[in-house]
Amino acid sequence: MEEFVAHYSRWRLGLMVLGSAGFVALGLWAIGAFGEVPSSRRYSEDVTVSIGWLCILFFSLCGLTIGRMAFDSTAPLHIGPSGIRWARWSDQLIPWSEIINVTTWRHRHQKFIILHLSDADRFPGRGLTAKLAGANRLLTGGDISISLTATDRSYDDAMEAIAHFGSAADRPS
Repeated sequence: MEEFVAHYSRWRLGLMVLGSAGFVALGLWAIGAFGEVPSSRRYSEDVTVSIGWLCILFFSLCGLTIGRMAFDSTAPLHIGPSGIRWARWSDQLIPWSEIINVTTWRHRHQKFIILHLSDADRFPGRGLTAKLAGANRLLTGGDISISLTATDRSYDDAMEAIAHFGSAADRPS
């Protein structure tokens, strides 16, 4: 089996950017950019405007981040005989000898590959992914979660590569 490489899927990223733009439009509507601020029995006008601004800021940042990924030519996921490299976590390859278990976590029809490491401190993450690592551990019970949502490869293909290369790493040479 050849090394597994997953690249970002431009059409999937495009759909995600469109979704973000839709929420930005809803935020604009909530602040009254298209007319009057919508009225609600449940929320005051100030609360509605605040929620609108939060939507605009958050989903604008999401859209920009996702849009930037569309122009990234590096493959975010490599699975091979030496180990796994998940670029959203770090540029560092995690050797099979450091991965003590690989499990699955599912949430709303989305599957995540969860890496359990012998010493997670030896493979520090970066950016927002690293900042959310504690919450990730609480949710999934593992150290690093991998999602193939924005890539051109499937979860099943990745798990097949992990089974192939991970078990090959356990065999004596």
